[in-house]
Amino acid sequence: MDELDPLREQQLIEQARSGDSQAMEQLLSAHQDRVYRTALSLAGGDQEAALEIAQNVLISASRSLGRFRGDARLSTWLYRMTANFRHNYETAQRRRRERFVSLDAPVPGSENHDGRELHERFRASNPGPREVAEAHELEDRVTSAMQQLPAEFREALHLRYVEDLSYEEIAAILEVPAGTVKSRISRGRAELRQLLATPAGQQEGQLT
Repeated sequence: MDELDPLREQQLIEQARSGDSQAMEQLLSAHQDRVYRTALSLAGGDQEAALEIAQNVLISASRSLGRFRGDARLSTWLYRMTANFRHNYETAQRRRRERFVSLDAPVPGSENHDGRELHERFRASNPGPREVAEAHELEDRVTSAMQQLPAEFREALHLRYVEDLSYEEIAAILEVPAGTVKSRISRGRAELRQLLATPAGQQEGQLT
């Protein structure tokens, strides 16, 4: 579903708060893909975890919309909720394991471009089969490398470079100072560069 303009979204929020189930459904439908995409990134590409997190976020949002104060965008509120549910999910998984036992990154050889810029360049230049294959290979490498980053770096990079949020918005979502966000992005980029500079077969375990 296309993104809602702010005025229409505010109308739907007010209607949903008044008990309009169709308005609530429109709101959730407008944001569900982005919530899932964010959950998938924060969960390190684990589709099962992302689906569970996204479902919990949407259910929680439908039940707690009355507590949404409107001092930030609804998407920011949902991002924060997604980050919280991801933390809760990982904590639950860790406890379960314990109970039972236990982009801004340049591509090597092309330091002036990050993965997103290269992808956009290929797409804009009407690439041929070879360029398309190279772009897919690059995307796969970046995705694989991102999944190996510590969660705090991965979520900061995702919100900055995939969702295109400002440092202030990310700080509000993660409930940390903007300086902490900048530090996580900087360190995440450095580790991402290191992973991308490592041959694919040697990436596994690079950050342990």
